[in-house]
Amino acid sequence: MIREYRGLVRTNEDGSEIVNYDDPSFPSYIYDGYIYGGCTWEKVPHFHKDVELLSVHSSCMGYSVNGSSIFLEKGDTIFVNSDQLHYSYALPPREARYIISVLHPRILCSNYAVESKAIMPVISNKKIPYIHFRNGDRDAADIQALMFELHHKSLGNEFLITKTFFEIWEIILNRFNESGRFSQDETVNQDLHNEVLKAMMNYVDKNYMNNITLTEIASAGGISKSLCNSIFNKYTQMTPIEYIMHYRTRKVADLLQSGDLSMSEIAEQTGFSNASYMAETFKKFYMLSPREYKKAMEQ
Repeated sequence: MIREYRGLVRTNEDGSEIVNYDDPSFPSYIYDGYIYGGCTWEKVPHFHKDVELLSVHSSCMGYSVNGSSIFLEKGDTIFVNSDQLHYSYALPPREARYIISVLHPRILCSNYAVESKAIMPVISNKKIPYIHFRNGDRDAADIQALMFELHHKSLGNEFLITKTFFEIWEIILNRFNESGRFSQDETVNQDLHNEVLKAMMNYVDKNYMNNITLTEIASAGGISKSLCNSIFNKYTQMTPIEYIMHYRTRKVADLLQSGDLSMSEIAEQTGFSNASYMAETFKKFYMLSPREYKKAMEQ
């Protein structure tokens, strides 16, 4: 893991996330994490070529994949397929704990036969954006045990990560082969809206420091302002303007952690008209002023 990028969401030119792998030479990120209302990593829509698995081992939380909200309780695991728009969110007043594994499918691609028969059919299937392993399902305990194994036994050992990932993938494949059971109502329109939203999010990522208008965001997706509002509300639970403000406050948090800029300088770099308005907006999302947040991060 590159320590200076820890907690930051960096993106490629297409807007997909650059995952901060535990080892830059091996595409895996495995972490025993937590989420609570108002933390800076809550409600951050993103997507990546990697697949993501999250297994809850304390309390409960929410998860959104392509606009679908999923309730996760202790014992549940969710598999998020490659290139799907997703984010996690807290269910106050609870703090949830989980094991998260972000793994690139190429770890499993030992040869063309394996890749073409067992990997590509899953990651290229847009009809199954996620699989929810519910506590009590016949395979839920098995996949959660493997998630703990990834973290406690495999961390730092590329061979064991690969071995355990193959075992997890076998469970995923079994579910995939029973795809008739899935009820996700993925449609052509939903898929198109997903891609449009990614384009608009990418526009915000590249222009958040400027005075962005709703018209400009909608134009980035090639749609009307009303449809722009509708898509943002469905997929992010925020209006486009709220999304910009949330995005800017995350950039404020990044700068508070990584440098010694003044509040005025941070406001200027993140698109706020002044430090006072920045502080007001930041506190709305994170319940702390920027100064309080910076002090808390230094402790």
